[in-house]
Amino acid sequence: MELQGALPDTVRNSILLPLINETITALKTMADLHGASDLLGYSDPLDVFVFKEFSVCISAKTNNGSSGKIIMNYELATAIAIGNRVRGKMLGTTEKSSILNDDVKEALAEFSNTIIGLATRHINNTKHKISFGTPLYISNKQDSEFLLAGVKQIYTVPIDITKIGRFYCSYLLS
Repeated sequence: MELQGALPDTVRNSILLPLINETITALKTMADLHGASDLLGYSDPLDVFVFKEFSVCISAKTNNGSSGKIIMNYELATAIAIGNRVRGKMLGTTEKSSILNDDVKEALAEFSNTIIGLATRHINNTKHKISFGTPLYISNKQDSEFLLAGVKQIYTVPIDITKIGRFYCSYLLS
């Protein structure tokens, strides 16, 4: 399912839509999971960021010099479920972890990198040309406090995964 909206070159249409579309595609191809987002009909404010229990953060810098962060923000059970599925599909293993270990974290980082890489080709066709850094894991609220330093605008979109849970994709613009 690909989200489509009005075509004006806004952050929502030029950055969020490609990220959400590629997240939904990556859930299917990398984890055999069905994801959906109600971005187009989402009624809660997009300007909220609340750290859950585990996040993957990737720094972003635009060609005009503004910076930001892409955050994949997970409840612990959702992170473990996605990480196990991605790892299983990548390595062909049925081994599942019940904790957020290094293998699960690495699978989630690969998942995030794939999404960013795929979304970049769409984003770079707009005025919002972006380059991205390497993923950073955040495992507790205290370590997440730096994320909001200097942030001027927050865009957060929920992604629902059938029979797994929900996680949030945020773009924090500095």
